Amino acid sequence: MTSTSESKQRVAAKGHTVLVVDDEPSICWALEKMLTQEGHSVVTASSAEEGLERASEVQPQLVILDVRLPKEDGITALPKFLAATGQAPVVVITAFGDLETAVAAVKNGATDYLTKPFKLEDALRVCRQALADTNPHTPAVVATKAPVNPTAIIGTSPAMQQVFRQIALVAESDLSVLITGETGTGKELVAAAIHRHSRRSDGPYLPIAPVALNPDLIESELFGHVKGAFTGASDDRAGLFERAEGGTVLLDEIGDLPLGTQVKLLRVLEQGQYSRVGDVRTRTANVRILAATNCDLHEAVAEGTFREDLFHRMTGMQIHLPPLRERSVDLGLLCQHFLAGVQYPAPEKAISDELLAELQKQPWHGNVRELKNAVEHAAVLARSRPLSIHDFPPPAPGRGESSSSPQGSLEKSIEQWALSSLQSSDEPPQDLHAKFLAATEPTLFKIILAHTGGNRAKASEILGIHRGTLRDRLRSYGMDETDTS
Repeated sequence: MTSTSESKQRVAAKGHTVLVVDDEPSICWALEKMLTQEGHSVVTASSAEEGLERASEVQPQLVILDVRLPKEDGITALPKFLAATGQAPVVVITAFGDLETAVAAVKNGATDYLTKPFKLEDALRVCRQALADTNPHTPAVVATKAPVNPTAIIGTSPAMQQVFRQIALVAESDLSVLITGETGTGKELVAAAIHRHSRRSDGPYLPIAPVALNPDLIESELFGHVKGAFTGASDDRAGLFERAEGGTVLLDEIGDLPLGTQVKLLRVLEQGQYSRVGDVRTRTANVRILAATNCDLHEAVAEGTFREDLFHRMTGMQIHLPPLRERSVDLGLLCQHFLAGVQYPAPEKAISDELLAELQKQPWHGNVRELKNAVEHAAVLARSRPLSIHDFPPPAPGRGESSSSPQGSLEKSIEQWALSSLQSSDEPPQDLHAKFLAATEPTLFKIILAHTGGNRAKASEILGIHRGTLRDRLRSYGMDETDTS
């Protein structure tokens, strides 16, 4: 622990004064060493109460504040540190890296936050950024939130912690956000979370997928139309941006937006203006625009199917959702979450370590959406017993793979046969390998022998087995005909 006299001496040191408040001595030591090497003065405290005393003594330019402290927690004490330091930036440290903690930290005035365990280089980067920010720190308004599902977005992996951090930091602004990721990664959930934690949360949230609309009516859906603007326009009609006044719009799969409509969307983003189809009057759009896509917009820009100026204007911030195969550490929590959603008894005990290891081997091309469907499928088959890998459907084919290809059809047939055999009774089947060979080898041998004109020597060479082995297998299947070799 740093004494008061030592604290006052360090204030005179070159650089900034940084206050570290954490009850773990190892964290204080590591941060103090790192920041001292940067030329800063470091004062440490092990509780919020002690930290506030140090803050009034040394007036730090940066506070690093742990959430879980012995008495008053860091989130509750955060506004007090802002008041005691004249709104110095506060970086929050938390071992509970969920979205709600991140949002609470930012809404209470945190500049940024780190999740334990963190790398020192990440902490240094965050501290440098906080100290380099010359803008006066304005504490966020703590608004009363409507009840939300705290597990709507699940994940403890570093990749998801980064997503939570980005949502928390961007939610209170009005920046446009581009959300990228493969199909099924949860882009719509991220967009909804941004709106839910924003200042516009009391306003409408309207998602729309332009690709699902009639190409001739996309502009009418987005901007509205006046009576007589086109055949069938019998009345004036408000569009998406008008109905979302004061709220948020999500344009899902924005890469499919026609070029002509992209120009008009750019006008909304740059000038906040639009016109209904068939109307000369200009209207003002008070909406926040979020967009999502599973395609590479850089490639679309290069191909000329997406405007470069719209791309840059749309990406006030980009949030990328990792595919599930890159965050397999989250599989167990996700499975429990989905089992709880179908009221499965004791979901925390339903997934064994062995089953989880098997699930983590799968590619999950459909990502979280595929996992959700698979878990619900397994829950129906398992009823109330612990789940097994045999309760799960076969993995979905990935991009470029086709279940209608010969290889895909063969794999699907084998999977269906195996699953049917495993689920045919409550007792584990016996001699399944022998049964599989008996079901498949006769057909294979028949085709190969027909191809070789009954020549077993050639058939053995094609099959890659000894001629005597082929003879014995044919006899076992009652296929021992005269050798024509």
